Amino acid sequence: MRGVLPIVLAALVIALPAAAAGWHPGTTWLAQAQCVHLKEAGWRANTGNGLFGGMQFMAATWKRVGGKAEPAFAHPGDPAYPFSATPAEQLYRAWLLWKRDGGSWRSWRGVGASCSS
Repeated sequence: MRGVLPIVLAALVIALPAAAAGWHPGTTWLAQAQCVHLKEAGWRANTGNGLFGGMQFMAATWKRVGGKAEPAFAHPGDPAYPFSATPAEQLYRAWLLWKRDGGSWRSWRGVGASCSS
């Protein structure tokens, strides 16, 4: 299964919306993002911990990097309201946050540190 994930991530990059046309993450970034995702949650996660999606965004952080308001934000932990942003959108927003953090995974704290070495 792990061998399939890089292919899936590459396909997601190709499928990004036109707004992300300037997004060209390198293979190292994609591998680190895959690591973070595997240690965080499923792409539609709304577990009630205040974090959402496969990269576990806080609602305020998601909005700060240009993400649209999600119904899940008003219903934390309610399985009737899964996080609906596509994996490609989540990766793009993670990349924007990574860039704002100076090219670091510090917003993902311990998980980010473990995936960036």
